[in-house]
Amino acid sequence: MDRDKGVPQGSVIGPVLANLFLHYAFGMWMSRYHPHIPFERYADDTICHCSTQAQAEALKVSVQQRFAQCRLMLNEDKTKIVYCKDSRRKGDYETISFDFLGYTFRPRKARDKNGTSFTGFLLAISNKSINRIREKIRS
Repeated sequence: MDRDKGVPQGSVIGPVLANLFLHYAFGMWMSRYHPHIPFERYADDTICHCSTQAQAEALKVSVQQRFAQCRLMLNEDKTKIVYCKDSRRKGDYETISFDFLGYTFRPRKARDKNGTSFTGFLLAISNKSINRIREKIRS
């Protein structure tokens, strides 16, 4: 099939155009319409920090609508609401971890400066990254 839209997968210009486009289509839009919600974006991966589940659900709908205006779609397999469970947030939710930039963020046992154990929502290298490193060493 002949390509009639976009840039070829893996092209050099693709990431540059995506970053520029998402800066305006998402970043500037978030600053204007959801200035109270902090977020990080790296290329096409984004994390938005919501205070409540209701806020997260409303933001997801809002982002879906914004992307539709820009003729984009969220990747439903990767788009999820994650509860950052720790010693202070003890609720039970289906999704309590996520991967971002080669790290897995999830509840982990930690110790404070006095040696007292607690549960923190912390990062460590992801299994996917570990496997990639192992494959590289083997080869």
